[in-house]
Amino acid sequence: MKKIVMLAGTYCLLMSMLSCGNGSKNQNGTATNATVKDTSKQGLLQTVKAAEAKISSSQTLDAYNANLAISAYLDYAKYFPTDTLSAAFLHNAGMLASSTQQYGRAITLYESVITRFPQSRLLPECLFTVGFLFEDKMKDTANAHKRYSELIEKFPTDHWADQARGELKYLGMSSDDLGKKFEEMNKDKTKDNKKTRS
Repeated sequence: MKKIVMLAGTYCLLMSMLSCGNGSKNQNGTATNATVKDTSKQGLLQTVKAAEAKISSSQTLDAYNANLAISAYLDYAKYFPTDTLSAAFLHNAGMLASSTQQYGRAITLYESVITRFPQSRLLPECLFTVGFLFEDKMKDTANAHKRYSELIEKFPTDHWADQARGELKYLGMSSDDLGKKFEEMNKDKTKDNKKTRS
């Protein structure tokens, strides 16, 4: 009988220790183990600055630090969705994603600038970059053509539109075809130079 009482006592003590845990309790009295994130504007900006400082202090861009910065940028855009800084942070997140070969993610981030901030000064660059990523990294010439054309239509005098016109000229051409095209262009220039010298 003593053994049963001791086992029951030990079991109760063990259960009470396990139920306490290390976490804090929320308003409902349930235990939480997560740390509280500062979602104030200043807190999120400090997180962004810290992530950017890590990237700046590193000699090479690694995916881990890039993803930390991307997360910081996304958090800011989540809590302050209409702030103009959110457009810039989403753009920066797209650049980091692209720089770490996360091309699909980069496209999604640039597209969010395009759809959420249609008046942003970053829109032409985002349209061009999405077109370029579709063309060069995703090998999707149809979507590349769509974005380049949209850029030219909406911002015909922008320097990014000039870049898009150049890309459309050679869109879908293989490396070999491009090489032949440039050789022909160089031959024509050489002939023209000889004619003007005579």
